[in-house]
Amino acid sequence: MNKYRKILDNLSKASSVCIIGHIDPDADALCSMILIREFIMKQFNIKTVDLFAECTELAQNYLPIIEKVKLNKNKTIYHTAIMMDSPNLDRIGKYKNLFENAKQTIVIDHHNTNLRNGKFNIVEIVSSTCEIVYKIFKSYNYNISEKNYGKIYAGIITDTNNFSVGAITKNTFKIASACCEHINIESINNNFFNNNTLRNMKLLSLAIENIITLEDGKIILTQITKEQALLYKAKFEDYTGIINRLATISGNRLVCFVQPKDDLYYVSMRAKQGYDVAQIAKKFGGGGHLGASAFLSNKSLKEIEEDVLKEFLLQIHTKKSVSTKVF
Repeated sequence: MNKYRKILDNLSKASSVCIIGHIDPDADALCSMILIREFIMKQFNIKTVDLFAECTELAQNYLPIIEKVKLNKNKTIYHTAIMMDSPNLDRIGKYKNLFENAKQTIVIDHHNTNLRNGKFNIVEIVSSTCEIVYKIFKSYNYNISEKNYGKIYAGIITDTNNFSVGAITKNTFKIASACCEHINIESINNNFFNNNTLRNMKLLSLAIENIITLEDGKIILTQITKEQALLYKAKFEDYTGIINRLATISGNRLVCFVQPKDDLYYVSMRAKQGYDVAQIAKKFGGGGHLGASAFLSNKSLKEIEEDVLKEFLLQIHTKKSVSTKVF
């Protein structure tokens, strides 16, 4: 019996299941949640499989090709709780109790900072949680529909920023290639990477104006203040993709972009090969990948900048540089 079936076959005894994603789930989280829900209902004939995630408008508006996530407001106790694409219990927010109160708990995730909070844990350092889901499907010889191939591909390309960051291996490309036989690549790419609003572009321009650089451009820090966000009537989803564009600036090694989120600040970070922003995010209560991580903070912009800069400088001065040669 393979490692996936050894764990997931325990679902045959489950009377009810809930699947919980992280706060403000991205494409990889939502796609993997929806895919696993359908798989469990069909494979194990379980009728009650509910989805939970703290979603702002970002999750609902950013992913128009994906079914809306049903937010169940009742406090049902489930036989089995599955935490998807989340490295720790804090990242699932107000649904933490659902996971803790379940008789059986399973974690399916790809973050290297994962704390393995489940009774059973499927944690692999790969490109995305959707990559793991694909391998689970194959282990069961589960029939993947064209629609679901699209979701798998969407999870992979968004979490890797179109195969440019993250734990990408030859297996990632094999899975993406298998998906490509069944999907409209151009349509999916346009949905996630070429769908910017005018406000998004204006905020990008503002973030560029606010840039400060250090260590000969190896460090890039920028921000949008709450006052500026109010002036632009910016919503959280309006900042989508800005950090990834900033990370394309030549010569950078570590990038930080701070944006307002309700009464807090959302701190996004990116790192080139050889550096690690996941540990920085973890230190401040967040999480993510070596090359892309984030955390929320109630500190002032000045304090956040000081905290991040201290960590960035430490890495710049202690970590060995990785060759940037193309060939």
